[in-house]
Amino acid sequence: MEVAPTLIIKASETTIVVMAKYMGEFVEHEIQLRLVLGYYWDKDVPAIEKIIELFETVIKRAVDQVFPHEKLSIKYNLTSNDALEKSSRLNITLLEVKADDTELEIKGEVIILEGVDLRSTFSKVTGFRRKVDETIKKEIVTQKYSF
Repeated sequence: MEVAPTLIIKASETTIVVMAKYMGEFVEHEIQLRLVLGYYWDKDVPAIEKIIELFETVIKRAVDQVFPHEKLSIKYNLTSNDALEKSSRLNITLLEVKADDTELEIKGEVIILEGVDLRSTFSKVTGFRRKVDETIKKEIVTQKYSF
């Protein structure tokens, strides 16, 4: 029998799959990267930031469906080979996920998103100065509405 909820992340070139399971309950959500990125580019919004935001929201939703909670705390390391808007490689490493005060078991904690590198030679050589390597901690709280 499972002691803690489990979060499972799988990524491919075209999708990120977020699964959560607990006490016999199982839920799966899929992020179609081509569709989402196409939409973001069409609307001229910062695609990488929005993908990360979507990923966090999908984790919250999946976990909430098998393990209802008020607050999801998520801690991850984000690295890229240049500034986010010019980056061709992004790594997201989940370090810790908690639903309220219950820590989730994480399987598949590393996601690598890689695309065509369209940077100039000069930009590639100097990219190390702008690269991102930071640990991010967020809390996503369920909003209660009353009418």
